[in-house]
Amino acid sequence: MPVFEYRCRKCGHDFEELVRRAGESVPCPECGAKDVERRLSVFAARQGPAASAPAKIGGACGRCGDPNGPCGF
Repeated sequence: MPVFEYRCRKCGHDFEELVRRAGESVPCPECGAKDVERRLSVFAARQGPAASAPAKIGGACGRCGDPNGPCGF
């Protein structure tokens, strides 16, 4: 069940809602209006414990600038 972001066209309240069925009517929790728009939102993906830490990238080579490290010159 996806969580969508909405904005109420009546009062301007931004909120998130868990949607159980496609096409389900979502009222504004602030004023109760049903005139809401679904917002474009970003999502986060995680593939396990190792994905929570940023990847370490080696220092650039001083001669060629290769981001993977020394080039052997």
